[in-house]
Amino acid sequence: MGTSLRNPGPVGTAALSGPPVTQKAGEPESFWDNYGYLLSAFWVVFLIFPVLSIARSGLPAGLTILGYGLIACFAATYLQAFYRFRSGLGRSTNGHPGAWPFFALLLTLALAGIPLLRENTLSYGPFIISYAAYLLSQRAMWWITSTTLVLSVCVAFASGQVEEFIFLLCILVVLAIGNALNITLIRSGLAADDLRLDFAVLTEQDRMARDVHDALGHSLTAVGLKAQLAERLLDTDIEAARSELQQINALTVEAMDSIRVTVGGLRRTTLGEELSLVRAALDDAGVRTVLIGDAGDSDPVRSTALSWIVREAVTNVLRHAHATTCWIRISEGGLSIEDDGDSLAGSHEGHGIRGMRERARLQGARCEMGASEHGGTKVELSW
Repeated sequence: MGTSLRNPGPVGTAALSGPPVTQKAGEPESFWDNYGYLLSAFWVVFLIFPVLSIARSGLPAGLTILGYGLIACFAATYLQAFYRFRSGLGRSTNGHPGAWPFFALLLTLALAGIPLLRENTLSYGPFIISYAAYLLSQRAMWWITSTTLVLSVCVAFASGQVEEFIFLLCILVVLAIGNALNITLIRSGLAADDLRLDFAVLTEQDRMARDVHDALGHSLTAVGLKAQLAERLLDTDIEAARSELQQINALTVEAMDSIRVTVGGLRRTTLGEELSLVRAALDDAGVRTVLIGDAGDSDPVRSTALSWIVREAVTNVLRHAHATTCWIRISEGGLSIEDDGDSLAGSHEGHGIRGMRERARLQGARCEMGASEHGGTKVELSW
């Protein structure tokens, strides 16, 4: 039988899967993409067993050289295939169409060595099933693995040397199972990466939708109020009307700037700054503002999120409440905005309200909406 039948045979790429890497367009290739195939080179050392089989066979010099040449060509083909398709080992259930010619060449080289190696040709088995697992389709992997195992068992019994073959057969079974589990983990990892990427995209889209809605909603509401005021002043105070129009122009510029920084995720308005803006908008609408507490009392970590929520809540007061007074209360553990206008009870929860709830949730706060003791609506945050 020769020593080749006692080789452990982990010549495949059971350790070749590595961590799945999702490469984005324009990014440089990872270390794994460039050099992961070298792990397959390590296992080529186990071709020493068919080499020893040739060396101990007593064949004529010409046939010995031919045997060595076939083994060398097999190793070169195996390595070249893994190098060529190194960036996608085990990732696709459909395999690589370009890997089939290499596989055909491997089979041809293995079959050509049968007259020289005879039953020791089974030493190529682990290479064959690992190649199929990582470079061919899933269906081909199972067919080739099953066929290799059946042929190995048949050869073991036909040669009458089952005891010498048993170790190699066990290695083939373990390698087949290991390959199947390994490529399953690779593909599961890739699927998880895709899901995480999709979730990140959806999260970013949702953030942009909230920010643009809140920024434009407040700015356009303020512009509308000032336009109405300017229209009323045209017949009585031209200078005051001109001042309102200038403020409208400034608001549109501010809105455009706000959109630009919002899209880039750079907007970091503090609660104090936002309170000044919403108070001015309420004054323009003839709504009295009652501020209880100080912006400095709020959690600075939550300042930006709170400023967005205050902006959206006050925008709702200006648009829908028909209120005369708006109360804003600030404390260390909470914030509330309420009015004495129309209640939102029974109304449809729109994007703005959902956005406030989501912003609060992301900051570990609770956002509750209900009736105000003044007759209108109350938005209350607590943490």
